[in-house]
Amino acid sequence: MLFTVRHFLTAAGVFAATFMSAQTVTHTIAEVQGELFASPLIEQVVTVQGVITSASDYSYFIQDGSGPWNGVYVYDNTNLPTVGDNVILQGEVIEYYDLTEITNITYFETVSSGNDLPAAVELTTGFIGTSGEPYEGCLVSITNAACTNTDLGFGDAYFDDGTGDCMIDDMLYTPDPAWVLGEYYSVTGVLTYTYEEYKIEPSSAADVSIGMAVGSIEVSVINIYPNPTVDVLNFRLNSNAKAYIYDTNGRLVFTQDVASGEVNLDVSGLRLGTYRVDCVSKTSIMRASFVKQ
Repeated sequence: MLFTVRHFLTAAGVFAATFMSAQTVTHTIAEVQGELFASPLIEQVVTVQGVITSASDYSYFIQDGSGPWNGVYVYDNTNLPTVGDNVILQGEVIEYYDLTEITNITYFETVSSGNDLPAAVELTTGFIGTSGEPYEGCLVSITNAACTNTDLGFGDAYFDDGTGDCMIDDMLYTPDPAWVLGEYYSVTGVLTYTYEEYKIEPSSAADVSIGMAVGSIEVSVINIYPNPTVDVLNFRLNSNAKAYIYDTNGRLVFTQDVASGEVNLDVSGLRLGTYRVDCVSKTSIMRASFVKQ
């Protein structure tokens, strides 16, 4: 690597030196992403600078600011940066199955280490599942999302905070213990795109919080009737939500979007037994138990 050395005089009158890279940064990561589904710089060579937000043995994510369009995936099985490294790299922009990435790395330089990561952007699960493109490659987080499906295999699962499902993947971290159906989680990770789906990639157990975030959401009891019931649950909601019904083993057996106002929930298809219903919105959970006769 080539460096130039710049000397300067500190306030205390002591000469110090700082190393300046000879490699010129040509693009921001936002310019590489291009604010479109596909990069406008496909097959072009770019030089970018940013902080490593997560890393594996053959790839990593780099970000040069918090917010949309500021992160990108890098496929590189030669260099092994550490999370928090500020790096300059040069490579070719490609779209790999609709994931924008930089590959064929021809220059790599670690400028500094131990840097703070860009702030993760709080998003809803529904936004991630349907409109996540602006945050592809960026650190994002979800809060108080119920695990709705653990049968995807490979440590993957779906989560819903009341706005719709999004997937959490295991490319960088496999949950231990495994995801629990019906449990609530808050998760931080980089957002990627594979197999036509946006997915959050937590890096470690530190990125996963189990249970409701303290003070972040109101949990209250909902007044339902009749209880026991044969075919319908009646109740009132102050906001749009998603209803989840769990059996006594904690298995999710029913889900439905419900609008604010008077709600009539058809539960005639449930087997006889005791159930719990959670009506989840972004700001509250209305909860009750009932008996199906």
